[in-house]
Amino acid sequence: MPWEGVKVSTEEPAGFDPAKPFADPVTYFKHREAKVAQEYVKVAEAKLIRKQLKKCYKESGVNYQQNCRELAQNYLSAIKGVGIYRANAGPHDEPRWEAYNAARK
Repeated sequence: MPWEGVKVSTEEPAGFDPAKPFADPVTYFKHREAKVAQEYVKVAEAKLIRKQLKKCYKESGVNYQQNCRELAQNYLSAIKGVGIYRANAGPHDEPRWEAYNAARK
């Protein structure tokens, strides 16, 4: 029987309490694995949309702006806030552009 890889569930583990995430370390890490697996699924979906968009650009030629508009909007919404790096992001890791721009003035 050949090796089929690691099976990771995308479902949240039973008994995980977001208010006390470190109460049960095993459940916490299962939750984190599920969260990363969900992010991988979102990245894969975005890649599929990008592949369709590239194909549309090539087939449409000069009319790509009208013919591929919907796909481009779907792709932009699919990549918004998606990435595996966000699995470790907390509430304080969000960029604060207002503070940055105010400091530059």
